[in-house]
Amino acid sequence: MNRLKGIAIFFTLVLLAFGYRLYDWQVQKYDQFQSRSQSNSQRVEPIRAWRGEIRTRDGVLLATNRISVDLVYKWINSKTNRPLVAWEKIRYLAGIKDPKMPELPVGSEVVLAQNVPQQNLSALYEYVVYQPNLELRERIERVYPQGKLASNLLGYVKPIDETELASGKYQRGDISGKTGLEASLEEKLRGVNGLKIIEVDSAGRRITERVEREGEAGKNYTLTIDSKLQKAAEKALEEGLQDVLRQLKGRRDIKEAQGAIVALDPRNGEVLALASRPTFNPNWFAQSPTAPEAGKALGAGSLNSPMINRAVNAFTPGSVYKPSTTNAIIEHFGTNPVFNCPSSIFYGGRAWRNWDWRNRGPIDGRGAIAHSCNPWYYQASIKGDPVPFSNVLAKRLRELGFGEETGIELIGEKVGIVPSAKDYKEWYPGFTLNMSIGQGDVTTTPLQIAKVLATLVNEGKKQPVTVIRAIDGKIQPHKPVVQLPGSAFGWQQVKQGMEMTTREGTSKHMLGPDLFPIRTGGKTGTAQTTIRIDGKLRDFEHSWYEGYGPLNNPDLVVVAFFEFGGEGSGVALPAVKKVMAAHWGIKLDDKLRVVKPENLPAD
Repeated sequence: MNRLKGIAIFFTLVLLAFGYRLYDWQVQKYDQFQSRSQSNSQRVEPIRAWRGEIRTRDGVLLATNRISVDLVYKWINSKTNRPLVAWEKIRYLAGIKDPKMPELPVGSEVVLAQNVPQQNLSALYEYVVYQPNLELRERIERVYPQGKLASNLLGYVKPIDETELASGKYQRGDISGKTGLEASLEEKLRGVNGLKIIEVDSAGRRITERVEREGEAGKNYTLTIDSKLQKAAEKALEEGLQDVLRQLKGRRDIKEAQGAIVALDPRNGEVLALASRPTFNPNWFAQSPTAPEAGKALGAGSLNSPMINRAVNAFTPGSVYKPSTTNAIIEHFGTNPVFNCPSSIFYGGRAWRNWDWRNRGPIDGRGAIAHSCNPWYYQASIKGDPVPFSNVLAKRLRELGFGEETGIELIGEKVGIVPSAKDYKEWYPGFTLNMSIGQGDVTTTPLQIAKVLATLVNEGKKQPVTVIRAIDGKIQPHKPVVQLPGSAFGWQQVKQGMEMTTREGTSKHMLGPDLFPIRTGGKTGTAQTTIRIDGKLRDFEHSWYEGYGPLNNPDLVVVAFFEFGGEGSGVALPAVKKVMAAHWGIKLDDKLRVVKPENLPAD
């Protein structure tokens, strides 16, 4: 009896102990164990926001997204960690070329294959579903369907770096714009990630998932770019190589032309084309793994780097500066002065030469533009007293738009240099003479030249340029126009000079009234520049041309620039003619002769 009583007491104590323990776990430590249980069975993952799409004004898709799937090995715990089965089949379906099974890390994860072929996913899933250490993981990848088209304008994206991650704006695995519009419009393009809660079993397999917070897609952008004109500009840059080689005889080491073409609608400042060369394919950077060409592009030297957007980079302008300095001279003197145009003049103990050996006799500012007469600008500067006159020129040039941003929605745009005596400790008279013809320390961008030309054509109506037409389908208002001071006489004299350029001047052989059905105005430019190559200073010439039309109702401004391209009339001018022809639907043969003019706008 005593023995049975002892056994009963023993089991009673055991049950009391279990009861207390159960009470302790279920009641007193409920919150603690609930939290631990949830952390073991739930995983928080971001829902990647779709990056906004980018299209041209005529609907061509330039940048979009796609779902890509990666094969990921993940270590869960020692119990579930086991060798992969059917590796040969998995390797084949995932597109892994190396037959050797990779080393599988303990305590972390590794991506075994990126961008698994879409047609293999369903078959691959059959091998993955029963292997808890394998996961087919989706991610959003940026895609550029047109490849290189407008790539220097678009820029590219890459995975975020540690600095961006630390900013708190991104989550690991996000991408961000690095250059071009992808970087400039990053805040609105990237959207906002959502959040989902995933419940997994002890082996790490997904059981359920729920959306905790909806994400927000990025804004979709419609550009002012016309895809046909953009293609024409890029083709003209590519074909410009042959003209460059003809100019620079013996330079067979040049593999492609380097330069830029910009086209604007002068009525509203919209950018119709913005091309740069050499160029790159943004898919090289966006795809995973990164293409080998991306490293080569980033590692290219500054002289021929495809990563430089030459449309917004600053160069010596040469004679395409002359319409602006002509306007400054006329406004300063209140008249259009007449000077002789000899092959050279002597000033300050040296000869200041013209590019033309002929003496053209007396000419005014219109003739100086048409025939690119350097001595006219030298004599105007001397008449104004060169040192103080540099400040007069600089003031007007800055009013017109040089030395400042154009308004385009691109980060990294250069503003160039507008020098003057008040900005330098020492200023010599010769500096002003050089400045008046776009030489010396003067630098500007092709986009600035285009914007200033539009201002001259519009007789002082200064319109900021834009490359954004609509956001999420909503047309954006044009930026405010500023009316610059200046006389109608001054504006008209400059325009008449540019009309004379095509009628009797330096571009007559290409855009003369008998050679092109649309009457246009313009200015050739050949800029002397010196650069250091392999430790030695070498002299080169940049090739420029700026043009607009039709004369009585301009709807197009085009600027072409070829770095180290030679004379403007031989390289940049043909490129502008091709873009103009594409804009107005004019057919040209292989010698740039008009084949059949049709659908021409009224002159």
